[in-house]
Amino acid sequence: MTKRNYRITKETLAILPKYDMEYSATIIEQNGDVDRQEKPLDIIKENCLHYGASYQGRKESVTYRLGYKQKVPIPISPERGIYAFPTKSATAEGCCWLFLHAIVAVEVVNNEVVVWLVNGEKLVSDVSRYVLGEQMRKAGACGVVIK
Repeated sequence: MTKRNYRITKETLAILPKYDMEYSATIIEQNGDVDRQEKPLDIIKENCLHYGASYQGRKESVTYRLGYKQKVPIPISPERGIYAFPTKSATAEGCCWLFLHAIVAVEVVNNEVVVWLVNGEKLVSDVSRYVLGEQMRKAGACGVVIK
């Protein structure tokens, strides 16, 4: 890697796939975007390890404690209140990772599902408002149970 590993913090709002020759992810932060060579899931996995447990271990813990088996939210750093959730299966093409602390609202605007972030940015989602609502609910439950 040419740059240091990306560190997810409360400034991290979303990690989106990027289809570019040089970059595989765009990270939306409170004050701007960061492009990275690593894929979104790899960034999530590395940060789980940095904050004390493997991605697989965190996922298994959520499944064990809450029974979620699909599109499992991941407590990146429960101590810091950082919970991420995938918009699709974590390995699916086009999966975005959103952070519970970053979302202000999810609404339908002109037949598009829009996610409003705390910094005023909006993301247009390719999944339904219902799916996003369920994912937010799961991540919220994760935040209550896994601290």
